[in-house]
Amino acid sequence: MEKSSLCCHLTGLVRLTDWRKLQMPAGAGQYSLLFVWSGSGRMEFGCDSVDFAPMKLYWSGPGEDMTLRLAAKQPVCIYRISFHIVRMGTDGSGRATGDGALWLHGAARELAVADPDKVAGLVRAIDGAIREDAAASFFQAQSLLYELLHIIVRDRAARSDPAANMDAVIAYVRAHYADDLPRSKLAAMAGIHPDYFSRLFRQTTGRSFVDFVADIRIARAKERLLATNDGLLEIAKQVGYKDEFYFSRKFKQLSGSAPTLYRKKPKTIFSLGSNYTAGLLAVGHVPPVGSVTPWLKRRYDALLRPGYFQPLYWDTLDIRRLKAEPRPDVIVCHDKQYSAEQLEKLREIAPTLSIPFSSLSWREQLMIVAELVGETAKARNWLDRYDAAAEAARQRIARQFAGHETVLLLEIWSDELMVFGDTYGRAGHIVYQSLGLLPPARVRERVMEGAGYTYIGKEQLAEYDADVLFLIVHDDRASRRTAGLLRESAPWKALTAVQRRRVYEFDGGAFYGYDPASTEAQLQQIVNGLSG
Repeated sequence: MEKSSLCCHLTGLVRLTDWRKLQMPAGAGQYSLLFVWSGSGRMEFGCDSVDFAPMKLYWSGPGEDMTLRLAAKQPVCIYRISFHIVRMGTDGSGRATGDGALWLHGAARELAVADPDKVAGLVRAIDGAIREDAAASFFQAQSLLYELLHIIVRDRAARSDPAANMDAVIAYVRAHYADDLPRSKLAAMAGIHPDYFSRLFRQTTGRSFVDFVADIRIARAKERLLATNDGLLEIAKQVGYKDEFYFSRKFKQLSGSAPTLYRKKPKTIFSLGSNYTAGLLAVGHVPPVGSVTPWLKRRYDALLRPGYFQPLYWDTLDIRRLKAEPRPDVIVCHDKQYSAEQLEKLREIAPTLSIPFSSLSWREQLMIVAELVGETAKARNWLDRYDAAAEAARQRIARQFAGHETVLLLEIWSDELMVFGDTYGRAGHIVYQSLGLLPPARVRERVMEGAGYTYIGKEQLAEYDADVLFLIVHDDRASRRTAGLLRESAPWKALTAVQRRRVYEFDGGAFYGYDPASTEAQLQQIVNGLSG
């Protein structure tokens, strides 16, 4: 078996202290370590350059002339240690079989070390040993060089494999895609040379650095085209392009259509919010992947054909499963659904539209998803039909409510009690908006002006007392048990609606959603319940 080792031979040390002599020619076949004792500015190595500062260590390779450009007229002291590296092979003859510094290949110009003072001491010791003429001093200098090289290799290894550092670099690029991203900066983050950075980046991502950044910028531009009415120049600047014409050409090159046409083009969607799946189904569009509740799946069972539609239950996130499906044009979810890290994982699959849930009504959210698939006319027709049905229902039940009477929406899910306002489902938008019924003062002040819902204990029920109570109970053992215990409690029995027998119970599955399909079913159940 052939073994190999690297042998380093010290060839000299030069100390640069004259700021007027700012050039160092390359030594034939030599590597150099450059330790800055004092001074600051920029080192140039042909097409490559790096800022330098005191107590920092740098390197150059064979054939690389070095030019120093000082930040200002200032004292400077830089040590240049030159050496050959030979790769020896033991094959019976003991002759050299090649040379190279594999431990320097891919390294950034600055060699980060954990203890700069230790390095400074070694450099000064090598300088002192070389100045002596004795053979013993040469071997001492050679030994000190090996100690210095050992520190460099050890500290590089401690900073981890450059390939592992690329994950952090890629995350940085994703977060700062609109900024200027010089390769020298990113290579320094990875601890590698800029030339090696490009190769390693392609090995890691499967794409060149330029293509990777362009893909991210155009994907984010797609999100802005769908989520805003901003002009092309504004969007171009937001994603890192200064010229809207170049941006338009790049957009068309990567997406196949101009930005203005992309806005109008129907799109394939992964719907990761059950509200948005319901909105798509209400206009007759079946997404290839959609989040559903069990109730929603049953309601549209005939439309959701096995083999085409892939259901995700209760807004769960399964990145691996999503990546296994054909890529959509866009992914939709709501803005409170996922963390920033999870959103970035989704964006690796397709542009992701995070729709504001609290600030947009269910009607506005319906129009957004309908526009994505080119079905705005169907959505408007659906809303017109709903408004007519809601007005008929309002007139039908109006005689059952005195003008000042209030209605409370109380949900039981597992062992928790929740009170809802008019913007978070559970028919609040129907009761308080479409039908024009009144909430208790506590709901208006604490819930509607807050998050849209609140958790309460049974001892707080009196604070939310109302003339009429809509009780929403989910169909599971824990919820039914909690409902049974609540009905036997003194706070429950003291409620005005309970004493007047004006409590109406509704199905938690149908009343969960804040979407067209759920809204339609909720309205019908309310009318039937009040009429029964």
